[in-house]
Amino acid sequence: MPNDSVLVVEDTPVNLKVVKILLSRHGFDVRTASTAEEALEVLQQFRPELILTDLQLPGMSGLDLTRKLKSDPATRDIMVLALTAFAMRGDEKKARDAGCDGYITKPIDTRTFPALIRQYLAHSHETPNPALEGVAEPAQLGVSLREIRQEFIADGVQQSGRLMGMLAPGCDSAEALVTAHRWAGSAGSVGYPEITETARELEAVLQQNGSGSMERARELLGRLTRMFAAAREASERPGSASIEAKADPWENLQRRAHPLAEHLPDKEPADVALGLLAARQAAPSPAVLSALAGKRFALVGFQAKDAARLAKALDDCQAFSRDLGADALPDAETVRPFDVVVLHVAAEVRSIPPWSKPVLIIGPREVLVGLQPASNGAGDFLFTPWTTEEVILRSYFAISRAAQGRTRQAAPAAGGKRRVVVADDDSTIRALVEAAVGNAGFECRVATDGSAALEAIRSWQPDMAVLDVNMPNRSGFEVLSALRNDPLTREIRVILLTARQQETDVIRGFGLGADDYVIKPFSPMELVARMKRLLGKNA
Repeated sequence: MPNDSVLVVEDTPVNLKVVKILLSRHGFDVRTASTAEEALEVLQQFRPELILTDLQLPGMSGLDLTRKLKSDPATRDIMVLALTAFAMRGDEKKARDAGCDGYITKPIDTRTFPALIRQYLAHSHETPNPALEGVAEPAQLGVSLREIRQEFIADGVQQSGRLMGMLAPGCDSAEALVTAHRWAGSAGSVGYPEITETARELEAVLQQNGSGSMERARELLGRLTRMFAAAREASERPGSASIEAKADPWENLQRRAHPLAEHLPDKEPADVALGLLAARQAAPSPAVLSALAGKRFALVGFQAKDAARLAKALDDCQAFSRDLGADALPDAETVRPFDVVVLHVAAEVRSIPPWSKPVLIIGPREVLVGLQPASNGAGDFLFTPWTTEEVILRSYFAISRAAQGRTRQAAPAAGGKRRVVVADDDSTIRALVEAAVGNAGFECRVATDGSAALEAIRSWQPDMAVLDVNMPNRSGFEVLSALRNDPLTREIRVILLTARQQETDVIRGFGLGADDYVIKPFSPMELVARMKRLLGKNA
Protein backbone atom coordinates (compact mmCIF):
# COMPACT_ATOMS: atom_id res chain seq x y z
CA MET A 1 0.00 0.00 0.00
CA PRO A 2 1.57 3.35 -0.99
CA ASN A 3 2.52 5.87 1.67
CA ASP A 4 1.70 9.41 0.48
CA SER A 5 4.82 11.53 0.87
CA VAL A 6 4.83 15.26 1.57
CA LEU A 7 7.55 17.89 1.92
CA VAL A 8 6.50 20.87 4.05
CA VAL A 9 8.44 24.11 3.51
CA GLU A 10 7.59 26.57 6.29
CA ASP A 11 9.74 29.01 8.28
CA THR A 12 7.38 29.27 11.25
CA PRO A 13 8.25 26.48 13.75
CA VAL A 14 4.72 26.22 15.16
CA ASN A 15 3.12 25.72 11.76
CA LEU A 16 5.83 23.26 10.74
CA LYS A 17 5.21 21.09 13.80
CA VAL A 18 1.41 21.22 13.59
CA VAL A 19 1.33 20.21 9.93
CA LYS A 20 3.87 17.43 10.46
CA ILE A 21 2.00 15.93 13.42
CA LEU A 22 -1.38 16.21 11.73
CA LEU A 23 -0.30 14.63 8.45
CA SER A 24 1.90 11.97 10.08
CA ARG A 25 -1.02 10.81 12.16
CA HIS A 26 -3.07 10.30 8.99
CA GLY A 27 -0.48 8.10 7.33
CA PHE A 28 1.63 10.56 5.37
CA ASP A 29 5.42 10.31 5.13
CA VAL A 30 6.41 13.89 6.03
CA ARG A 31 9.72 15.69 5.66
CA THR A 32 10.26 19.36 6.52
CA ALA A 33 12.39 22.34 5.55
CA SER A 34 12.44 25.89 6.91
CA THR A 35 13.77 27.58 3.75
CA ALA A 36 13.49 27.06 0.02
CA GLU A 37 17.22 26.40 -0.15
CA GLU A 38 16.91 23.67 2.46
CA ALA A 39 13.96 22.19 0.55
CA LEU A 40 16.09 21.90 -2.59
CA GLU A 41 18.70 19.99 -0.59
CA VAL A 42 16.05 17.64 0.82
CA LEU A 43 14.77 16.98 -2.70
CA GLN A 44 18.13 15.56 -3.70
CA GLN A 45 17.47 12.57 -1.44
CA PHE A 46 13.66 12.54 -1.09
CA ARG A 47 11.03 12.45 -3.82
CA PRO A 48 7.65 13.56 -2.39
CA GLU A 49 4.33 13.34 -4.19
CA LEU A 50 3.33 16.75 -2.87
CA ILE A 51 5.08 19.88 -1.61
CA LEU A 52 3.38 22.33 0.75
CA THR A 53 5.25 25.62 0.66
CA ASP A 54 4.69 28.90 2.44
CA LEU A 55 4.79 31.84 0.03
CA GLN A 56 6.71 34.13 2.36
CA LEU A 57 10.05 32.47 3.10
CA PRO A 58 13.42 33.99 4.05
CA GLY A 59 15.73 34.15 1.05
CA MET A 60 14.12 32.46 -1.95
CA SER A 61 10.32 32.88 -1.78
CA GLY A 62 7.80 30.08 -2.13
CA LEU A 63 6.82 31.42 -5.56
CA ASP A 64 10.43 31.35 -6.76
CA LEU A 65 10.84 27.84 -5.36
CA THR A 66 7.76 26.72 -7.29
CA ARG A 67 9.02 28.25 -10.53
CA LYS A 68 12.36 26.50 -10.11
CA LEU A 69 10.70 23.13 -9.43
CA LYS A 70 8.30 23.42 -12.36
CA SER A 71 11.10 24.36 -14.75
CA ASP A 72 13.18 21.30 -13.82
CA PRO A 73 12.19 18.07 -15.66
CA ALA A 74 13.20 16.07 -12.56
CA THR A 75 10.68 17.84 -10.28
CA ARG A 76 8.04 19.40 -12.55
CA ASP A 77 5.57 16.54 -11.93
CA ILE A 78 5.56 17.03 -8.14
CA MET A 79 2.32 18.62 -6.98
CA VAL A 80 2.91 21.98 -5.26
CA LEU A 81 0.38 23.66 -2.96
CA ALA A 82 0.86 27.25 -1.78
CA LEU A 83 0.39 27.79 1.95
CA THR A 84 0.06 31.33 3.26
CA ALA A 85 -1.26 33.15 6.29
CA PHE A 86 -3.41 35.91 4.81
CA ALA A 87 -5.04 35.52 1.40
CA MET A 88 -5.01 38.86 -0.36
CA ARG A 89 -6.90 39.36 -3.61
CA GLY A 90 -4.62 38.24 -6.43
CA ASP A 91 -2.49 35.90 -4.31
CA GLU A 92 -4.08 32.78 -5.75
CA LYS A 93 -3.47 33.98 -9.32
CA LYS A 94 0.19 34.68 -8.49
CA ALA A 95 0.54 31.21 -7.02
CA ARG A 96 -1.04 29.50 -10.02
CA ASP A 97 0.95 31.62 -12.47
CA ALA A 98 4.10 30.43 -10.71
CA GLY A 99 3.00 26.83 -11.22
CA CYS A 100 1.25 25.96 -7.94
CA ASP A 101 -1.42 23.29 -8.25
CA GLY A 102 -3.50 24.64 -5.37
CA TYR A 103 -3.73 27.29 -2.67
CA ILE A 104 -4.46 26.90 1.06
CA THR A 105 -4.95 29.74 3.54
CA LYS A 106 -3.65 29.51 7.11
CA PRO A 107 -4.61 28.94 9.85
CA ILE A 108 -5.41 25.44 8.67
CA ASP A 109 -8.60 23.71 9.76
CA THR A 110 -7.37 20.59 11.60
CA ARG A 111 -10.72 18.87 10.99
CA THR A 112 -10.43 18.91 7.21
CA PHE A 113 -6.76 19.49 6.39
CA PRO A 114 -5.65 15.83 6.01
CA ALA A 115 -8.72 15.04 3.89
CA LEU A 116 -8.03 18.09 1.73
CA ILE A 117 -4.43 16.96 1.11
CA ARG A 118 -5.69 13.43 0.39
CA GLN A 119 -8.17 14.90 -2.09
CA TYR A 120 -5.37 16.65 -3.99
CA LEU A 121 -3.50 13.35 -4.14
CA ALA A 122 -6.53 11.24 -5.00
CA HIS A 123 -5.59 11.00 -8.65
CA SER A 124 -2.35 9.21 -7.68
CA HIS A 125 -4.04 6.19 -6.05
CA GLU A 126 -7.09 4.22 -7.01
CA THR A 127 -8.05 3.83 -3.37
CA PRO A 128 -7.46 6.46 -0.66
CA ASN A 129 -4.68 5.46 1.70
CA PRO A 130 -6.04 4.83 5.21
CA ALA A 131 -4.07 5.46 8.38
CA LEU A 132 -1.01 3.21 8.39
CA GLU A 133 0.50 1.08 11.10
CA GLY A 134 3.07 2.85 13.18
CA VAL A 135 1.17 6.14 13.31
CA ALA A 136 1.72 8.05 16.55
CA GLU A 137 -0.74 7.25 19.32
CA PRO A 138 -3.16 9.98 20.48
CA ALA A 139 -1.44 10.30 23.84
CA GLN A 140 1.89 10.95 22.13
CA LEU A 141 0.27 13.51 19.87
CA GLY A 142 -1.32 15.18 22.88
CA VAL A 143 2.06 15.76 24.47
CA SER A 144 3.34 17.20 21.18
CA LEU A 145 0.35 19.51 20.85
CA ARG A 146 0.78 20.80 24.40
CA GLU A 147 4.44 21.43 23.74
CA ILE A 148 3.66 23.30 20.53
CA ARG A 149 1.08 25.48 22.30
CA GLN A 150 3.45 26.22 25.16
CA GLU A 151 6.24 27.10 22.75
CA PHE A 152 3.94 29.38 20.75
CA ILE A 153 2.67 31.20 23.85
CA ALA A 154 6.11 31.56 25.43
CA ASP A 155 7.50 33.02 22.22
CA GLY A 156 4.48 35.30 21.89
CA VAL A 157 4.91 36.69 25.41
CA GLN A 158 8.58 37.43 24.72
CA GLN A 159 8.13 38.87 21.22
CA SER A 160 5.09 41.03 22.00
CA GLY A 161 6.83 42.62 24.97
CA ARG A 162 9.95 43.35 22.93
CA LEU A 163 8.02 44.74 19.95
CA MET A 164 6.11 47.22 22.12
CA GLY A 165 9.35 49.18 22.51
CA MET A 166 9.98 49.14 18.76
CA LEU A 167 6.68 50.68 17.64
CA ALA A 168 7.63 54.22 18.54
CA PRO A 169 7.15 57.03 15.99
CA GLY A 170 9.91 56.95 13.39
CA CYS A 171 10.97 53.38 14.17
CA ASP A 172 11.20 50.64 11.57
CA SER A 173 8.15 48.38 11.85
CA ALA A 174 9.44 45.69 9.45
CA GLU A 175 10.13 43.13 12.17
CA ALA A 176 6.72 43.72 13.75
CA LEU A 177 5.08 43.17 10.34
CA VAL A 178 6.85 39.83 9.86
CA THR A 179 5.97 38.73 13.41
CA ALA A 180 2.30 39.70 13.03
CA HIS A 181 2.16 37.71 9.78
CA ARG A 182 3.54 34.64 11.55
CA TRP A 183 1.13 34.95 14.47
CA ALA A 184 -1.78 35.27 12.05
CA GLY A 185 -0.82 32.01 10.37
CA SER A 186 0.01 30.04 13.51
CA ALA A 187 -2.40 30.93 16.31
CA GLY A 188 -5.60 29.49 14.85
CA SER A 189 -3.93 26.17 14.07
CA VAL A 190 -3.12 25.60 17.75
CA GLY A 191 -6.47 26.76 19.13
CA TYR A 192 -6.17 30.54 19.51
CA PRO A 193 -8.42 32.02 16.78
CA GLU A 194 -8.79 35.41 18.48
CA ILE A 195 -5.01 35.87 18.35
CA THR A 196 -5.14 35.11 14.62
CA GLU A 197 -7.81 37.76 14.01
CA THR A 198 -6.02 40.44 16.04
CA ALA A 199 -2.67 39.64 14.42
CA ARG A 200 -4.26 39.91 10.98
CA GLU A 201 -5.62 43.33 11.87
CA LEU A 202 -2.19 44.36 13.19
CA GLU A 203 -0.55 43.18 9.96
CA ALA A 204 -2.99 45.24 7.88
CA VAL A 205 -2.44 48.35 10.02
CA LEU A 206 1.36 48.03 9.85
CA GLN A 207 1.16 48.05 6.06
CA GLN A 208 -0.37 51.52 6.23
CA ASN A 209 1.48 54.79 6.81
CA GLY A 210 0.89 57.70 9.15
CA SER A 211 0.88 58.47 12.86
CA GLY A 212 -2.70 57.30 13.24
CA SER A 213 -1.92 53.84 11.94
CA MET A 214 1.10 53.52 14.28
CA GLU A 215 -1.07 54.50 17.24
CA ARG A 216 -3.57 51.81 16.24
CA ALA A 217 -0.73 49.32 15.81
CA ARG A 218 0.47 49.94 19.38
CA GLU A 219 -3.08 49.48 20.63
CA LEU A 220 -3.43 46.13 18.81
CA LEU A 221 0.00 44.96 19.97
CA GLY A 222 -1.00 45.81 23.53
CA ARG A 223 -4.11 43.68 23.10
CA LEU A 224 -2.01 40.80 21.77
CA THR A 225 0.38 41.16 24.71
CA ARG A 226 -2.54 40.72 27.11
CA MET A 227 -3.84 37.73 25.13
CA PHE A 228 -0.48 35.97 25.28
CA ALA A 229 -0.17 36.71 29.00
CA ALA A 230 -3.67 35.32 29.67
CA ALA A 231 -2.86 32.22 27.65
CA ARG A 232 0.33 31.60 29.60
CA GLU A 233 -1.45 32.10 32.92
CA ALA A 234 -4.19 29.67 31.91
CA SER A 235 -1.69 27.02 30.79
CA GLU A 236 0.09 27.22 34.14
CA ARG A 237 -3.03 26.65 36.22
CA PRO A 238 -3.49 23.19 37.75
CA GLY A 239 -5.35 20.80 35.45
CA SER A 240 -4.92 22.84 32.27
CA ALA A 241 -2.26 20.48 30.91
CA SER A 242 -4.61 17.53 31.14
CA ILE A 243 -7.10 18.85 28.61
CA GLU A 244 -5.73 16.96 25.63
CA ALA A 245 -5.11 13.78 27.63
CA LYS A 246 -8.86 13.22 28.03
CA ALA A 247 -9.36 12.44 24.36
CA ASP A 248 -7.77 12.44 20.96
CA PRO A 249 -5.93 15.80 21.01
CA TRP A 250 -6.95 16.84 17.52
CA GLU A 251 -10.58 15.87 18.11
CA ASN A 252 -10.40 17.81 21.36
CA LEU A 253 -8.97 20.85 19.61
CA GLN A 254 -11.91 20.75 17.22
CA ARG A 255 -14.52 20.41 19.97
CA ARG A 256 -13.10 23.11 22.23
CA ALA A 257 -13.32 26.41 20.41
CA HIS A 258 -10.62 27.86 22.65
CA PRO A 259 -8.39 26.24 25.29
CA LEU A 260 -8.70 29.28 27.60
CA ALA A 261 -12.49 29.34 27.65
CA GLU A 262 -12.94 27.76 31.05
CA HIS A 263 -10.28 29.99 32.60
CA LEU A 264 -11.97 33.30 31.73
CA PRO A 265 -15.08 33.46 33.94
CA ASP A 266 -15.70 37.15 33.29
CA LYS A 267 -16.21 36.54 29.57
CA GLU A 268 -18.40 34.10 27.73
CA PRO A 269 -16.25 31.14 26.65
CA ALA A 270 -17.57 31.06 23.11
CA ASP A 271 -17.19 34.81 22.76
CA VAL A 272 -13.49 34.38 23.50
CA ALA A 273 -13.28 31.55 20.98
CA LEU A 274 -14.85 33.53 18.15
CA GLY A 275 -12.91 36.71 18.80
CA LEU A 276 -16.03 38.72 19.60
CA LEU A 277 -14.94 40.35 22.87
CA ALA A 278 -14.64 43.79 21.34
CA ALA A 279 -17.81 43.45 19.31
CA ARG A 280 -19.81 42.42 22.36
CA GLN A 281 -19.11 45.73 24.05
CA ALA A 282 -20.72 47.73 21.24
CA ALA A 283 -24.31 48.88 21.62
CA PRO A 284 -26.92 46.97 19.60
CA SER A 285 -27.60 48.46 16.17
CA PRO A 286 -30.78 50.50 15.59
CA ALA A 287 -32.23 47.68 13.44
CA VAL A 288 -31.76 45.12 16.21
CA LEU A 289 -33.14 47.48 18.86
CA SER A 290 -36.17 48.19 16.71
CA ALA A 291 -36.90 44.50 16.19
CA LEU A 292 -36.28 43.32 19.77
CA ALA A 293 -37.40 46.27 21.89
CA GLY A 294 -40.46 45.35 23.94
CA LYS A 295 -40.39 41.69 22.87
CA ARG A 296 -40.88 39.00 25.51
CA PHE A 297 -38.44 36.09 25.55
CA ALA A 298 -38.97 32.75 27.28
CA LEU A 299 -35.62 31.18 28.26
CA VAL A 300 -35.95 27.41 28.55
CA GLY A 301 -33.40 24.76 29.51
CA PHE A 302 -30.56 27.06 30.56
CA GLN A 303 -28.45 26.83 33.68
CA ALA A 304 -28.97 29.84 35.96
CA LYS A 305 -25.64 31.48 35.07
CA ASP A 306 -26.24 31.20 31.33
CA ALA A 307 -29.81 32.43 31.65
CA ALA A 308 -28.58 35.46 33.62
CA ARG A 309 -26.03 36.58 31.03
CA LEU A 310 -28.53 36.03 28.21
CA ALA A 311 -31.11 38.05 30.13
CA LYS A 312 -28.62 40.89 30.48
CA ALA A 313 -27.94 40.90 26.73
CA LEU A 314 -31.67 41.00 26.01
CA ASP A 315 -32.13 43.80 28.54
CA ASP A 316 -29.49 45.79 26.63
CA CYS A 317 -31.80 45.43 23.61
CA GLN A 318 -34.75 46.70 25.68
CA ALA A 319 -36.38 43.26 25.54
CA PHE A 320 -37.96 41.39 28.45
CA SER A 321 -37.07 37.84 29.43
CA ARG A 322 -38.07 35.18 31.92
CA ASP A 323 -36.17 32.06 32.89
CA LEU A 324 -38.60 29.11 32.78
CA GLY A 325 -36.02 26.73 34.20
CA ALA A 326 -34.19 23.67 32.94
CA ASP A 327 -36.29 20.87 34.43
CA ALA A 328 -38.89 20.23 31.70
CA LEU A 329 -40.21 21.67 28.45
CA PRO A 330 -43.17 24.01 29.08
CA ASP A 331 -46.52 23.48 27.37
CA ALA A 332 -48.09 25.84 24.83
CA GLU A 333 -50.14 27.66 27.46
CA THR A 334 -47.04 28.48 29.52
CA VAL A 335 -45.22 30.10 26.60
CA ARG A 336 -48.31 31.78 25.14
CA PRO A 337 -47.52 35.26 26.62
CA PHE A 338 -44.06 35.30 25.03
CA ASP A 339 -43.00 36.42 21.55
CA VAL A 340 -39.93 34.20 21.23
CA VAL A 341 -38.71 30.99 22.87
CA VAL A 342 -34.96 30.45 23.26
CA LEU A 343 -34.47 26.78 24.07
CA HIS A 344 -31.30 25.04 25.18
CA VAL A 345 -31.86 21.35 24.47
CA ALA A 346 -30.47 18.48 26.49
CA ALA A 347 -29.30 15.19 25.01
CA GLU A 348 -32.52 13.40 25.91
CA VAL A 349 -34.77 15.83 23.99
CA ARG A 350 -36.15 14.22 20.83
CA SER A 351 -38.91 16.62 19.78
CA ILE A 352 -40.05 20.19 20.34
CA PRO A 353 -43.66 21.05 21.30
CA PRO A 354 -45.74 23.01 18.73
CA TRP A 355 -45.41 26.42 20.39
CA SER A 356 -46.61 28.37 17.29
CA LYS A 357 -44.05 31.14 17.62
CA PRO A 358 -40.40 31.75 16.67
CA VAL A 359 -38.13 29.27 18.44
CA LEU A 360 -34.34 29.51 18.63
CA ILE A 361 -32.87 26.12 19.56
CA ILE A 362 -29.36 25.89 21.03
CA GLY A 363 -27.48 22.67 21.66
CA PRO A 364 -24.74 20.22 20.62
CA ARG A 365 -24.61 19.38 16.93
CA GLU A 366 -25.26 15.68 17.49
CA VAL A 367 -28.50 16.56 19.33
CA LEU A 368 -29.78 19.24 16.98
CA VAL A 369 -29.35 17.23 13.78
CA GLY A 370 -31.96 14.78 15.09
CA LEU A 371 -34.56 17.49 15.71
CA GLN A 372 -37.02 18.71 13.08
CA PRO A 373 -37.35 22.47 12.40
CA ALA A 374 -40.18 24.29 14.09
CA SER A 375 -43.46 23.50 12.36
CA ASN A 376 -44.17 27.16 11.60
CA GLY A 377 -40.92 27.57 9.71
CA ALA A 378 -39.76 30.38 12.00
CA GLY A 379 -37.37 28.14 13.90
CA ASP A 380 -33.62 28.67 13.94
CA PHE A 381 -30.73 26.97 15.68
CA LEU A 382 -27.23 27.47 17.06
CA PHE A 383 -24.62 24.81 17.67
CA THR A 384 -22.78 25.08 20.97
CA PRO A 385 -20.62 26.87 22.00
CA TRP A 386 -22.86 29.93 21.66
CA THR A 387 -22.41 33.64 22.24
CA THR A 388 -24.93 36.20 23.43
CA GLU A 389 -24.20 38.26 20.30
CA GLU A 390 -25.14 35.32 18.07
CA VAL A 391 -28.31 34.66 20.08
CA ILE A 392 -29.32 38.31 19.65
CA LEU A 393 -28.68 38.21 15.90
CA ARG A 394 -30.48 34.90 15.44
CA SER A 395 -33.41 36.23 17.46
CA TYR A 396 -33.50 39.32 15.26
CA PHE A 397 -33.54 37.05 12.20
CA ALA A 398 -36.36 34.88 13.53
CA ILE A 399 -38.54 37.83 14.58
CA SER A 400 -37.97 39.71 11.33
CA ARG A 401 -38.67 36.64 9.20
CA ALA A 402 -41.93 36.04 11.00
CA ALA A 403 -42.95 39.71 10.70
CA GLN A 404 -42.22 39.77 6.96
CA GLY A 405 -43.78 36.39 6.23
CA ARG A 406 -40.43 34.87 5.16
CA THR A 407 -40.88 31.68 7.14
CA ARG A 408 -42.04 29.19 4.55
CA GLN A 409 -39.79 26.39 3.38
CA ALA A 410 -38.94 26.02 -0.30
CA ALA A 411 -41.31 23.86 -2.32
CA PRO A 412 -40.12 20.26 -2.82
CA ALA A 413 -38.18 19.60 -6.00
CA ALA A 414 -40.20 18.13 -8.84
CA GLY A 415 -37.68 15.33 -9.19
CA GLY A 416 -34.01 14.56 -8.76
CA LYS A 417 -31.60 16.29 -6.43
CA ARG A 418 -31.88 19.77 -5.01
CA ARG A 419 -29.55 22.12 -6.89
CA VAL A 420 -27.14 24.57 -5.23
CA VAL A 421 -24.71 27.16 -6.58
CA VAL A 422 -21.71 27.84 -4.31
CA ALA A 423 -19.78 31.06 -4.98
CA ASP A 424 -16.52 31.87 -3.19
CA ASP A 425 -13.17 33.16 -4.48
CA ASP A 426 -11.25 30.99 -1.96
CA SER A 427 -10.45 27.67 -3.65
CA THR A 428 -10.20 25.84 -0.31
CA ILE A 429 -13.63 27.02 0.81
CA ARG A 430 -15.10 26.07 -2.57
CA ALA A 431 -13.62 22.58 -2.40
CA LEU A 432 -14.81 21.93 1.17
CA VAL A 433 -18.32 23.29 0.61
CA GLU A 434 -18.70 21.48 -2.70
CA ALA A 435 -17.68 18.19 -1.06
CA ALA A 436 -20.00 18.69 1.94
CA VAL A 437 -22.95 19.72 -0.25
CA GLY A 438 -22.40 16.81 -2.62
CA ASN A 439 -22.13 14.30 0.22
CA ALA A 440 -25.41 15.64 1.60
CA GLY A 441 -27.19 14.68 -1.62
CA PHE A 442 -27.29 18.04 -3.40
CA GLU A 443 -26.27 18.70 -6.98
CA CYS A 444 -23.70 21.49 -6.87
CA ARG A 445 -22.07 23.98 -9.22
CA VAL A 446 -19.35 26.42 -8.16
CA ALA A 447 -18.38 29.95 -9.16
CA THR A 448 -15.23 31.93 -8.38
CA ASP A 449 -16.63 35.46 -8.46
CA GLY A 450 -19.88 37.37 -8.27
CA SER A 451 -20.44 37.78 -11.99
CA ALA A 452 -19.93 34.06 -12.65
CA ALA A 453 -22.26 33.24 -9.76
CA LEU A 454 -25.02 35.45 -11.12
CA GLU A 455 -24.68 33.95 -14.58
CA ALA A 456 -24.77 30.39 -13.21
CA ILE A 457 -27.83 31.10 -11.08
CA ARG A 458 -29.77 32.73 -13.90
CA SER A 459 -29.00 29.95 -16.39
CA TRP A 460 -29.29 26.94 -14.06
CA GLN A 461 -32.13 28.14 -11.77
CA PRO A 462 -30.96 26.32 -8.60
CA ASP A 463 -32.99 25.88 -5.42
CA MET A 464 -30.36 27.71 -3.39
CA ALA A 465 -27.28 29.91 -3.69
CA VAL A 466 -24.47 30.06 -1.12
CA LEU A 467 -22.66 33.37 -1.63
CA ASP A 468 -19.46 34.70 -0.12
CA VAL A 469 -19.92 38.35 0.82
CA ASN A 470 -16.48 39.43 -0.40
CA MET A 471 -15.94 38.33 -4.01
CA PRO A 472 -14.27 40.01 -6.99
CA ASN A 473 -16.33 41.59 -9.79
CA ARG A 474 -19.56 41.56 -7.77
CA SER A 475 -19.88 41.18 -4.01
CA GLY A 476 -22.29 38.73 -2.45
CA PHE A 477 -24.51 41.68 -1.54
CA GLU A 478 -24.63 42.82 -5.17
CA VAL A 479 -25.47 39.33 -6.40
CA LEU A 480 -28.18 38.98 -3.76
CA SER A 481 -29.70 42.33 -4.72
CA ALA A 482 -29.74 41.34 -8.39
CA LEU A 483 -31.44 38.03 -7.59
CA ARG A 484 -34.17 39.65 -5.52
CA ASN A 485 -34.89 42.25 -8.23
CA ASP A 486 -35.34 39.62 -10.95
CA PRO A 487 -38.75 37.83 -11.04
CA LEU A 488 -37.04 34.69 -12.34
CA THR A 489 -34.67 34.38 -9.37
CA ARG A 490 -36.27 36.22 -6.46
CA GLU A 491 -37.59 33.00 -4.86
CA ILE A 492 -34.20 31.26 -4.79
CA ARG A 493 -32.97 30.69 -1.24
CA VAL A 494 -29.74 32.50 -0.37
CA ILE A 495 -27.23 31.88 2.42
CA LEU A 496 -24.40 34.38 2.87
CA LEU A 497 -20.89 33.36 3.91
CA THR A 498 -19.03 36.12 5.67
CA ALA A 499 -15.77 36.46 7.58
CA ARG A 500 -16.99 39.68 9.12
CA GLN A 501 -18.11 39.34 12.72
CA GLN A 502 -20.18 42.53 12.61
CA GLU A 503 -23.92 42.58 12.96
CA THR A 504 -24.22 45.46 10.47
CA ASP A 505 -23.16 43.14 7.63
CA VAL A 506 -25.60 40.45 8.72
CA ILE A 507 -28.40 43.02 8.96
CA ARG A 508 -27.53 44.43 5.56
CA GLY A 509 -27.75 40.93 4.08
CA PHE A 510 -31.14 40.34 5.65
CA GLY A 511 -32.37 43.71 4.40
CA LEU A 512 -31.42 42.69 0.87
CA GLY A 513 -33.33 39.43 1.20
CA ALA A 514 -30.85 36.84 2.53
CA ASP A 515 -32.51 33.80 4.09
CA ASP A 516 -29.62 32.93 6.40
CA TYR A 517 -25.94 33.52 7.05
CA VAL A 518 -22.89 31.59 8.25
CA ILE A 519 -19.79 33.24 9.71
CA LYS A 520 -16.35 31.96 8.73
CA PRO A 521 -14.60 29.88 9.90
CA PHE A 522 -17.57 27.52 9.90
CA SER A 523 -18.38 23.85 10.08
CA PRO A 524 -19.58 22.41 6.74
CA MET A 525 -22.07 20.40 8.78
CA GLU A 526 -23.65 23.61 10.06
CA LEU A 527 -23.94 24.96 6.54
CA VAL A 528 -25.63 21.76 5.34
CA ALA A 529 -27.99 21.83 8.32
CA ARG A 530 -29.00 25.41 7.50
CA MET A 531 -29.54 24.49 3.86
CA LYS A 532 -31.81 21.61 4.82
CA ARG A 533 -33.75 23.82 7.24
CA LEU A 534 -34.52 26.26 4.44
CA LEU A 535 -35.23 23.67 1.76
CA GLY A 536 -37.43 21.45 3.92
CA LYS A 537 -37.60 17.78 4.79
CA ASN A 538 -37.19 16.63 1.20
CA ALA A 539 -33.78 18.30 0.83
